[in-house]
Amino acid sequence: MALIFSGAITKRVMQVIRFTVLWVSILTFLASPLSADDHIQMKGIGWYVIRSHDRDALADFYRAIGFKEWASSSKIIGLRAGSGAALEIGHLDPDAPKNPPRTSREQSPAMAIFGVNDVEAVVARARAAGATFVERYDSPGGTPLYYLGDPEGNVIGFAEDGPMWGNTEELKALGLEPKPDQ
Repeated sequence: MALIFSGAITKRVMQVIRFTVLWVSILTFLASPLSADDHIQMKGIGWYVIRSHDRDALADFYRAIGFKEWASSSKIIGLRAGSGAALEIGHLDPDAPKNPPRTSREQSPAMAIFGVNDVEAVVARARAAGATFVERYDSPGGTPLYYLGDPEGNVIGFAEDGPMWGNTEELKALGLEPKPDQ
């Protein structure tokens, strides 16, 4: 009888060990960082979200500088810039403080930089629509980037050229070596 009881315990212990090993293996797999062999590819930035105290007025500003509406609801207005970049303008919590005016691009915790074909014209349109001029930055590669504050105090940038649009000389001028596409 003791031998049968001992065998049942051994069988149960082995089941528990196998179950534990299985779950430890699964959890280890799930916690491990992805490698290049996992074939996950980033497509790019899908959209940049801006929350606003006056969503409709802010959407009007972005329309005035060339963004086109592509989707909207009672919660958000989706605007496109060209074929890919998009803004989602949504409601900001009414109790959230307003952004202070910015005088430098380095005062903004986040910003989007949009590629345009005529940066001077976009800057002029933006200023006419209520943007504040933050600063012009001439990159080490010679590309001028213009940073503006939208009517809600969000800093946005505009440039005609840059590494994201194929000018890798900009990266090299910063001492960075561009990596080939994977």
